[in-house]
Amino acid sequence: MVCLEKSLFPAALMQILARTHTDADCSETIVCHCLQVSESTLADAIAVCGLASVREVCRETGAGGGCTACHARLREMLRHTRQTEPAY
Repeated sequence: MVCLEKSLFPAALMQILARTHTDADCSETIVCHCLQVSESTLADAIAVCGLASVREVCRETGAGGGCTACHARLREMLRHTRQTEPAY
């Protein structure tokens, strides 16, 4: 699946998402500690890009590409997103 428009590269998307979640969000939960990717940034990327696998999350956000300790949490987030998507 291609994230948003083909003209918007994943790195550019992540820069946009990062701007919406600042350091002022003290209560922000970091999911990927290797790359400091927050839960809200990941949730936004999953929703906006329609990500469906850990591999896609890694490719689009970088999260999970380090030590892989966050893969279980990434799978949980993906599963939760699939369960809450409206049926068409």
